[in-house]
Amino acid sequence: VFNVMVYTLFANSIRSEEAESGGRSSLEDDMSELGETHIQEIQDDLANILLTSDAVILVLTLVVSYALSRRTLAPLEDAYQKQARFIADAAHELRTPLAAMQAGSEVILRSGRTQDEYTRFIQENLEEVRRLTTLSNDLLFLARHKRPNTLPMSLVPLSELCAKRAGAMQAYASAKGASITSRIEDGLHVMGAGDDLVRLLDNLLKNAIDYNKTGGSVALLLQKKSGNVVVSVEDTGIGMHQKDIPRIFERFYKASTSRTQNASGTGLGLAMVKEIVEAHRGSISARSVPAEGTTIEVTLPAH
Repeated sequence: VFNVMVYTLFANSIRSEEAESGGRSSLEDDMSELGETHIQEIQDDLANILLTSDAVILVLTLVVSYALSRRTLAPLEDAYQKQARFIADAAHELRTPLAAMQAGSEVILRSGRTQDEYTRFIQENLEEVRRLTTLSNDLLFLARHKRPNTLPMSLVPLSELCAKRAGAMQAYASAKGASITSRIEDGLHVMGAGDDLVRLLDNLLKNAIDYNKTGGSVALLLQKKSGNVVVSVEDTGIGMHQKDIPRIFERFYKASTSRTQNASGTGLGLAMVKEIVEAHRGSISARSVPAEGTTIEVTLPAH
């Protein structure tokens, strides 16, 4: 439309100039005929230029639009794939305890059982129910934690909190054949949600214990660096390959079969840690060497 307007204005301008130059001599008429021929050539050239530019602009517009649309839709496609994978993983995690409970119920109902057998069956079912409860609570936490502005923030004494959680996880570590040591700098505080920070520390420590070796150790470090507080959890466990590190904070992601066999959680621990860190405007990173151990480092703004 713009090019048609340019061509029309140009042609109207030429016609208006011809109309104003009336009453010319024969020599002027001959010169005028030559001028009209030249003007017609200019008009034709202008039309060709405008048509060519239209074609080029159309092709460029299609190419750029296609590229931009792919770039725009890439996050949506990635989100859809993550959602589909999350649903499949959640269904698998729910199906496993339910299948165990169903199979146990069918076996126990086939014939008369002793009191001890009934007791053992109820205990096994209770463990599966606890697992389902933990899974549902973790999923509910992740769903609610998408609204970080609603978190009740207050000044949290992180040094005291780290010391308490390291002590509280000692029994769990002993049961798994591991030990916990800590090096905590005194007097460090952060602005945050106390309950969420407890969950963060517990998940980091539990993860390090679950994926450790028998007789291994877990070190909890807390220090101040460049105006931030840095929480590091180091273990001497089985480690992981570099290709797995970028995905360990995804929900239900399982790096390897050996790691899965050692774990007793739901596969949501590190995903919850990442959500908590982001809600507190911090960052999280991981380093790992197979068969040597893993270090997860959380950086939070100090107050």
